Amino acid sequence: MTESFLIIVTLLIMLIGVVGVVVPLLPDIWLIWLAALGYGLLAGFDGWVGGIAMTLITLLTIIGLIADIAMSHAGAASGGASWQGILASFVLGTVGLFIFPPIGPLVGALVGLFLVEYFRQEKDVQKAWRAIKGYAAGCGLSMIVRLGIAILMILIWGAWVWIKNL
Repeated sequence: MTESFLIIVTLLIMLIGVVGVVVPLLPDIWLIWLAALGYGLLAGFDGWVGGIAMTLITLLTIIGLIADIAMSHAGAASGGASWQGILASFVLGTVGLFIFPPIGPLVGALVGLFLVEYFRQEKDVQKAWRAIKGYAAGCGLSMIVRLGIAILMILIWGAWVWIKNL
C-alpha cells in the first residue's frame, strides 16, 4: 500500500466521521480516532511527531465524548429534568447502544428521560416534553462542539502527515 493511497483512504474515513457528528446513524469522532490510529500503525508513528499527534487526537476524542454526554444532560437539566430523569436517560441510552447500535442510544435516552419526567411530574406531558426540548438543545450544542473537535482532530492528523513527509 502506497503512502499516498493510505493518506487518501484515511482522510476519506475521517470525513465520514465528520458527517457522523451531524448524522447520528454514522460513527463520529471515534471513527476519526480509529482512522488516525490505523494510519499510525500502517505508516508508522514517526517518533515524537506521531506520538504527540496521536496523544492530542486521543485527548480530543475523550473531550468530545465527555462534552456529548455532559452537554446533552445539562440541557435536560435546564429544561427541568430531574437527576433521576438524566440518570434514566444515560442508562437507557447506554442500553440502546448495545440493543440497536446506530440509533439506539438516542432513542433510549429520549424514552428514559421522557418516562421518568412524565411519571415524576404527575403525568404532565408538557413538563416531560420541556425536559426533552432541553435535552435536544444540549445535543445541538454538543454537535457544534464535536464538529469543531472533529475538524481539529483532522487538522492535527494533517500536520502529522505533512511533518512526516517533509
